[in-house]
Amino acid sequence: MIERMDKAILAFQAAATARRLYGVDHAVVKRQVDLAFETLTAMLAERKELRVVRLEQAIVFEDVELPSNVYLAEVLTPRLATHGIEWLEFRSGLARAELVTLLDQLERAPAELLRSGTAHIKVGRLGHSDAADKLEQGGTLAVDDTVSQFREIWGGLRGGGRPDEKLSDLVESIRLAVAVGADVCKQLAEVKNHDEYTFVHTVNVAILSAALGEAVGMRPNQVFDLTLAALLHDVGKQRTPLAILNKPGRLDDGERKQMEQHTTAGAAILLARSGVPDVAPIVAMEHHANVDGTGYPNLRRVGKPHLASQIVHVADVFDALRTNRPYRAAMDDAKVRSILMEGAGKAFDTSLVDLFLDRVVSPRANGPRRMSA
Repeated sequence: MIERMDKAILAFQAAATARRLYGVDHAVVKRQVDLAFETLTAMLAERKELRVVRLEQAIVFEDVELPSNVYLAEVLTPRLATHGIEWLEFRSGLARAELVTLLDQLERAPAELLRSGTAHIKVGRLGHSDAADKLEQGGTLAVDDTVSQFREIWGGLRGGGRPDEKLSDLVESIRLAVAVGADVCKQLAEVKNHDEYTFVHTVNVAILSAALGEAVGMRPNQVFDLTLAALLHDVGKQRTPLAILNKPGRLDDGERKQMEQHTTAGAAILLARSGVPDVAPIVAMEHHANVDGTGYPNLRRVGKPHLASQIVHVADVFDALRTNRPYRAAMDDAKVRSILMEGAGKAFDTSLVDLFLDRVVSPRANGPRRMSA
């Protein structure tokens, strides 16, 4: 797969170079466009989307640098950098004319490109939101509808069912919305009904986690698993009495202990269900575990919690603080940011907090950072 992507991208660069030398209608240009299109089409027959990422002066596919990067650095890589493009995604249904359109766009003024793209070619910056019109092309993420869908799925899990195709569709809609540049903070629904809190909060955490996973540099399949795990991180609250979940005052020691059991309960529920990724029960267990070894459940751990658990922990705390709860009003953004920064190095990994605040809460056009699980 790497070799074929390398072949396609090299052909695309050759077409771009030949256009400048010979003109857009020259036979060499057409031949190279044909080669790029045929190669990408064959690859898209095996998967629905193909994403290449520009990391400074290298182009990466499936976390591996393309073999021809030394040649791509002469033309295509700097041209993508000029336009501020950090990823290119080719999707199933790609037409040859769309490659020609992309070549045209790459020759225009840089400000124009990120507001264009085509139906089956998307461009953007990792962890960054640019244009609402791209969301309209790719499908708007309606949080209210998503919450309703998840409530139905939650009921099925409570009855002993396994996650079905609806859950996969829901996760994919979140992942794709974030991938094409959803402004996640504007997408989050306001919590006005405390009975709805668990569902709305869970969907919010999934959206935020997907955005942070994208910013960290996870592959699409990793972001998919992370998003699903985030949607299911609080599934153990099915076994927590509503009187405790919605108590308007501080929990006593017994109630707090019962509340904390939702982590182990959630892990147990997910371990008993087929069809969930291996990381889901880990996140359910660890999403209240701190990087300094504190938090709950109080288990002996070697090293830090799983990266997915750390991501969901940051997203979980952020959304919990910024929404109304029975025992307190929502905090303003400055206070929430302050609490996250105070927890850096204790509850949260410092690099993750920085990345979350810089690229998810306040997206900017910075280069991606890489972290290991």
